[in-house]
Amino acid sequence: MKIKSIKDISDDILNSLDILVNKDCQPGKYSLIKIKEMAKNTDILYLIEKDKPIYFLLLDLYMKHKMVYIHDICISKLHRGKKLFKKSLKFLKQHYMKKGFTSFTLDASDSTKEEGLDQKARLYIFHSAGFDVNTETGYFTKSGKYKVIKTKLVLDNDETVEIQKKEGEQYHVKNKEGKEYSITINQIEKCLDSELNQISCPMIMDLSFHDKKKNTQKKSKKKNTQNKSKKKRV
Repeated sequence: MKIKSIKDISDDILNSLDILVNKDCQPGKYSLIKIKEMAKNTDILYLIEKDKPIYFLLLDLYMKHKMVYIHDICISKLHRGKKLFKKSLKFLKQHYMKKGFTSFTLDASDSTKEEGLDQKARLYIFHSAGFDVNTETGYFTKSGKYKVIKTKLVLDNDETVEIQKKEGEQYHVKNKEGKEYSITINQIEKCLDSELNQISCPMIMDLSFHDKKKNTQKKSKKKNTQNKSKKKRV
C-alpha cells in the first residue's frame, strides 16, 4: 500500500483509480484529476496489483482539529471480503499518529444504491473496524458559526432517540418522553438530522484510545508471561 498527497500522484495513476470507481463503486461520481487541481490537504492511499488498482481511500486532513476524514472508499468487486479496509487502517494509524493526528472520521452513507448496503450494514462494517457513532454532529449557520447538536438515531424498535454520551460499548440515549437508557450499536438502524431527515451516520475512531488499549494489552501479556515464568521456577 502507498500513501501520498494527491498533488504528488501522477495523472496516469489517478485516471486508473477513476476507472476503478466507475467500474466497481460509484459511476460518474467525480474526477480525481479535478480534485487534484482544487485540493489543499488531501491524501490518497492506494493499492495496485498486476498493474491494476484494486483499492483506494481518499483522505482529507484537518491538522487544526488533528483529524483525518476518510472521504471515500473504493474496493474492487473481486477483492471485497478480504479485510483490505481493516488492514489499511493499521497502516494509516502508524502514518498519521506520527504526524500528530488523533482521530479518524467518516460517514456511514444512508444510500442503498452503493454496493447495495443499507445504513445498518455499513454501521456494522465500520464498527468492526474500530469506529463508533459520533455522539455529536453539527452544521454551519448563515452567520458562519458552527452549531453542535446531539446525534439523533432510529432504533430497531422504531423509537427515535438522542445520544447523550458514550461509555465503553454503551450509548446512553434519551427518547422523546425524556426517558434515558442504554443501547449498543447493533440496535441502531439509521441516523437523523435536527429535522428528523435520514443522514449519513457520523463515525469516529479515537487514535489515542486505541493506542492506550494496545499498550494495556501488551502490559497484560508481559505480566502473564512473567507470572508463568515465576511458577516454573517454583
